[in-house]
Amino acid sequence: TKFLLMNKDVALMNQKSLDTEARRMTKLLKGKVVKVCKRPRSQELLIEFECGSRLFIDLNERVEVSITGCDE
Repeated sequence: TKFLLMNKDVALMNQKSLDTEARRMTKLLKGKVVKVCKRPRSQELLIEFECGSRLFIDLNERVEVSITGCDE
């Protein structure tokens, strides 16, 4: 069915975006040393690295990831 093929195309595009995002996060965090992990709220995780970089994960309705302080 045409509608199902369109959904598969969207799913494939979404997976490619997720894969690209994962590769970028790997590049930004590779070799970092964890200083401390914190749980500001039950649905949040904050990881601070020795270099001052931070990884913030929010698990509300969908997963949101923020990385700050990393050199690209």
